[in-house]
Amino acid sequence: MYSDKKNVLQLVALLKAHGITHIVLSPGSRNAPLIHSLASDSDFTCYSVVDERSAGFFALGVIQALNRPVAVCCTSGTAALNLGPAVAEAFYQQLPLLVITADRPPAWTGQMDGQTIPQTGLFGKLVHHAVQLPEISNPEEEWHCNRLINEAILGLDNQVKGPAHINIPLSEPLFGFGTASLPAVRIIHRAKPLTVLPDEAGYRKRFHSFSRRMIIVGQLPPENGLADALKRLATDLKTVVLADHLANIPVGDYSPFDVVLRTASEKELQKLTPDLVITLGGHVVSKRLKQFIRKASVGELWQVSPSGEVTDTFQQVTDIVKSDPETFLRYLAEIPSDDLSAFSHNDLTGTEHKAVTFAERWKSACERATIPHPDYSDLYAVGALLDKLPENSSLQMANSQSVYLSQLFSISDSVHRFCNRGTNGIEGSLSTAVGYAAATKRLTLLLTGDLGFFYDMNGLWNRHLSPNLRILLNNNGGGGIFDTLPGLNQSETLTGYITATHTTTAKGWAEQRGFTYLSASNAEELQKQLPLLLNPESDSPVILEVFTTIEKNSQEIKSYYRQQEKKRL
Repeated sequence: MYSDKKNVLQLVALLKAHGITHIVLSPGSRNAPLIHSLASDSDFTCYSVVDERSAGFFALGVIQALNRPVAVCCTSGTAALNLGPAVAEAFYQQLPLLVITADRPPAWTGQMDGQTIPQTGLFGKLVHHAVQLPEISNPEEEWHCNRLINEAILGLDNQVKGPAHINIPLSEPLFGFGTASLPAVRIIHRAKPLTVLPDEAGYRKRFHSFSRRMIIVGQLPPENGLADALKRLATDLKTVVLADHLANIPVGDYSPFDVVLRTASEKELQKLTPDLVITLGGHVVSKRLKQFIRKASVGELWQVSPSGEVTDTFQQVTDIVKSDPETFLRYLAEIPSDDLSAFSHNDLTGTEHKAVTFAERWKSACERATIPHPDYSDLYAVGALLDKLPENSSLQMANSQSVYLSQLFSISDSVHRFCNRGTNGIEGSLSTAVGYAAATKRLTLLLTGDLGFFYDMNGLWNRHLSPNLRILLNNNGGGGIFDTLPGLNQSETLTGYITATHTTTAKGWAEQRGFTYLSASNAEELQKQLPLLLNPESDSPVILEVFTTIEKNSQEIKSYYRQQEKKRL
């Protein structure tokens, strides 16, 4: 039986019709008509997550695992506000999160009634589409309600994916569940845009007119379809492809590019400077790469933007290419192999000689960069974990030090890689990993630091903890990355207020939540515990808490970069 509320019936029926059948539910009375109607219908897979701050990020993990839209539903008032960080992350990571917030009737907004705040347009520009549903009392309002729900759902993917918001006012009585079946509803479909190659701008000809080309690939979902086209383009000795692990493509010869840019001399950087840059995908982890391109004398920079929106991350953009990345890269690569050879290998004199040496210079520079071999520290623990990652597993990385340190090591191309880089916030990494693990059969590893873990401890407060979840927690007693930042590490407020030092351990909370708890305080213990952490046969989730110190971590990171600088002299 379903709720008797007609706007609820329209919403539930259209969710099902559009294939949005994975729903994260947070408890409440105002959204009880929605909860009852969704959870009692076997066509929906529902997850119960009490804390809305965690629920939103849990839903993002489910989206990442399934590569399809997921809804999160909460009650009225501050519950809706608590979804804000996850909505922002979904917006910048381009994830189709449908936010459903129950509300009091509009007449009660601002009247000192409980759990009542202005919820219409609550998330502003952070959602692609926002609607407020009517409480249906006649056929015209039912038509209006149907249209608004269709519009919001279509807003999840209108060339660019992202969040949408449905606010649904519900008057009392709330708890009538006497409707036996959902109504027949009108479904509005949107055809996918036709693929149109940008021939009129002459991009292919312009591309091959440059001698030093660089393609920068930002964050993308796994199995994004770009690998073949990028591989073909990279066979041209004029072209270099730079991508960090979150691009989810094979990184090839240029994987240590961040180390090169961090340790190279100004003279070497000049030789590595491109005259054409093509950027695509989402956020780039490497701050050094951003700084390098911003300061470089680049001839042209093309931003591939499916929506046509201007994004000038590198402060050098000259062209916005309105195309999906796969279409545009295939367009650039569609040259017969003999013609491509002619472009790259003519007489090897003049500009052609420079074209050959541009790729060679980059390869040579990257070959001199070596992976770290540190003493026991966070850096050591990250390298040890990544060296033993099982094939075809998934790696979730918390922000700050976890994702930065992981870029210094190799990761198998079969491993799917994720991080909440949309807003780069501390919140939600644990919840996202828990949601991802709940929706996939892949072994799921979360690499996190202590502040991110403890900030999001409620990510473990739900009944959907999968036995395929694994967590390596680097606990150095504070925000270790701040100790490595020049200038900030001299502040007398660093320890108490910035690194936020502490003596907390995850042991009690993890064991209470049903985890197998492991710990390590030195290299020998870590190497002994890693096989237990990564054992796919475990019948419970596993956490390995690695105890280090901020001082040793800072020392090992600085030592590594000093070694790399000496190699370049």
